[in-house]
Amino acid sequence: MGRPRAIDHDRQRDLILTQATSAFAEFGYPSASMAQLAAACGLSKAALYHYFPGKEALLFESLDRYTRRLIEKVDSVRARGLSAADELAELVRTLLIEYRDSRELHIALLNDVRFLEAPQREQIRAQERAVVAALGECLLRVAPDRFSADERTPATMALLGMINFTFAWLRPDGPMSYERYARLVIDLWERGLQAPAPGVSSQPVGAAQ
Repeated sequence: MGRPRAIDHDRQRDLILTQATSAFAEFGYPSASMAQLAAACGLSKAALYHYFPGKEALLFESLDRYTRRLIEKVDSVRARGLSAADELAELVRTLLIEYRDSRELHIALLNDVRFLEAPQREQIRAQERAVVAALGECLLRVAPDRFSADERTPATMALLGMINFTFAWLRPDGPMSYERYARLVIDLWERGLQAPAPGVSSQPVGAAQ
């Protein structure tokens, strides 16, 4: 009899996290009270405290699960043995689809991680950095001579900048799908990666000056 109760407890926690994330998006994390979160979850405040000690715990577990899932998805793509160019395209598409399907979590990751205590914040940031590192390594494989050492991180962040804030303007039901936008991003990047680096002549060696 103990196991079904444990499963019910886990399912209730999952449901609370989903509903709390929606409430954070609606009220804003700093303004959201445990009373508001409990109401959003259809629970009494006492019942909510039974599952989570406070709203920071709700935020941390939500973001910890989300960033771990991003890492799992990135690792899954990398394990497929794709060419570097195909891997980059698939990473962009996979992340964009996850951002679309986890919009409220993604907004919380961008806006609210700063409200966590330092150890929890660093754990989330470390998991974010793992995703950034995977993209950076893939960019390096696609175009090993395109970026200098001090340009690699800015280039990776520039690529992420094209996809991280799509929640603000790219509508899932709009004229451009997330899949089509992923293709557009990759098309733009492939052309840029194929171009010579700034300051490097595109003329063949020995060409007339």
